[in-house]
Amino acid sequence: MSESVSRWKVIVLVVVMAAAGIAAVALTRGPSSGVPRQLTIPERDCGLLDHFASLDALRAHLQASPSGWPWIYGDVRMLGTTPAAAGEAGPAAYSGTNNQVPGVDEADVVKTDGAYIYTTTWDASTYSTEVAIVRAYPPESAALVARIPVDSWVQGLFVDGDRLAVISGGGFAYLLAGGPVPGPGFYRPQTRFLTYDVSVPSAPLLVQNVSVSGSYVGARLIGDIAYLVVQDYLYLMDNGTSVVLPTIWTDGSARDLTSADIGYFSDSDGSSVDTIVLSVNLKTADGPTFESFLTRGVYQLYVSPTNLYIAGVEWESTPDRRVVAETSTVHKIAVDDGHVHYVCSARIPGTILNQFSMDEADGYLRVATTVGQWSPEGQETSAAVYTFDSLLNPIGNLAGLAAGERVFAARFIGDRAYLVTFRRVDPLFVLDVSDPRAPRVLGYLKIPGVSEYLHPYDATHLIGVGQADPSGTGRLHGLKLSLFDVADVEHPAEVASFAIGTGENEWAWSEALYDHKAFLFVPDRRLLAIPIALTEWTDTSYRYWQGAYVFEVSPQAFEGFALRGTISHSDSPDGRDFSRFQVARSLYIGDVLYTVSAGLVLGSSMDTFAEVARVLL
Repeated sequence: MSESVSRWKVIVLVVVMAAAGIAAVALTRGPSSGVPRQLTIPERDCGLLDHFASLDALRAHLQASPSGWPWIYGDVRMLGTTPAAAGEAGPAAYSGTNNQVPGVDEADVVKTDGAYIYTTTWDASTYSTEVAIVRAYPPESAALVARIPVDSWVQGLFVDGDRLAVISGGGFAYLLAGGPVPGPGFYRPQTRFLTYDVSVPSAPLLVQNVSVSGSYVGARLIGDIAYLVVQDYLYLMDNGTSVVLPTIWTDGSARDLTSADIGYFSDSDGSSVDTIVLSVNLKTADGPTFESFLTRGVYQLYVSPTNLYIAGVEWESTPDRRVVAETSTVHKIAVDDGHVHYVCSARIPGTILNQFSMDEADGYLRVATTVGQWSPEGQETSAAVYTFDSLLNPIGNLAGLAAGERVFAARFIGDRAYLVTFRRVDPLFVLDVSDPRAPRVLGYLKIPGVSEYLHPYDATHLIGVGQADPSGTGRLHGLKLSLFDVADVEHPAEVASFAIGTGENEWAWSEALYDHKAFLFVPDRRLLAIPIALTEWTDTSYRYWQGAYVFEVSPQAFEGFALRGTISHSDSPDGRDFSRFQVARSLYIGDVLYTVSAGLVLGSSMDTFAEVARVLL
């Protein structure tokens, strides 16, 4: 028994090390021997993608690259598929995922089709991951109708008519000799894209399994076609005489990538990270198409209806790290009806915060970055916006914004861009990006605290979710909701705010701070719902609360944010049920607001917030 436990500890350790290794490549390039050059203007790298002419050429490239961890994939393909049946969906209006781009669905851990809710959960007795299918509407007939066991962590779901896609990621460790590669212990991750027919929701049927070597980066659904981005190391084995290449499995049939499948750039020296972009049609049995090329690691994904952009950050420094240079590389991939095709790349000064720092409009790419934030010497920082044409030719920029600060939030909406930077106060910048050749500042506002996510309320107002600064000293503490009036672009104003957990003996947190999909706004009802975790304590007591806060938001109302109700999935005051009953998502179907945790789907009236449905998972 002790030997078994010991082995599992090793597996967990290796999994964590693997994830850390991927992240490190995405963020670091390592010290250079000379003084690094800080990029000051973007550089275009289009038309430079080539493919290795032979395995020897790929082997020579990897021999010149830094050594990676010796993780080797196990064979974790799944078997066969099952034929499908027919069904129907519900007629009620319902909310979808809070997507950045209309028409581009983002994978998430909770989805609905207006009648059923599909959500990730786990078996409380075995702690194994599952996807639960819940009949949600009408609420009086709410019930758990099916469970789909998943053998690794669920990264996200898609629902497309009678198709459910489950994206999972994990890996298999071989700790003893006798695995696919002999040795004391090997690990390599794998991402799976499993498509189910849910026309009979109580009997989901697996119709296709696409599995690919590599760790999950992100996914989008456009029409019936999903685009999946993964990345993995390429490895030299047997004293550098053989190369371990990725594999794509379709329903158990393996397609090993060859050296000719691996693209590279003229500046790919030192790179051993293979980034793979796949497309999978949820409605056909066609196998995936893909593009594969070496990068120094990617970690951000932005997708428009016709293009996919993946971005990573590289930094260089002197051996003593007194001079640090950061550069972001954005790769553009055209996506069209399942076809994926590399277009070009651009290197941009600074670091990209998240997907909202990128946007495409009328064929032009706009990118917001922070320059200087990685220096241990407190190097001066600033914000910038760069614009590119359809071939990533740099055509405009607005640099040197907010000296000494860094970007905390960005949002491009039509001809406007909104940036939140922070050091001790929160400037909200309003930018005019209508002319991509000459972006300019229209106005700005400075207030205490900082917004980390911006969401459009209407044409002249924004909702901000972030952290409060109750002392006014730049020390962030507690949550803060802000309502901004940006009608007067030269003088934006905060017209309302709401703080949570800002007392000395309080602490508050929300998943919406770092994941916009946890943010629900219903414009017709002016209703906002976000998950909240709140801790309060004294010298003799401790109280923990988790759930969702529901607000009515109105610029015309005196308070701006009116707390309409709170919804909790657990009454435990000490937080023992935190992991299972922490509300992660909110959605609505008809006139019912559903809050979802790993242990419960709870329906509440959107008028009275009285409970109308409860389904334990």
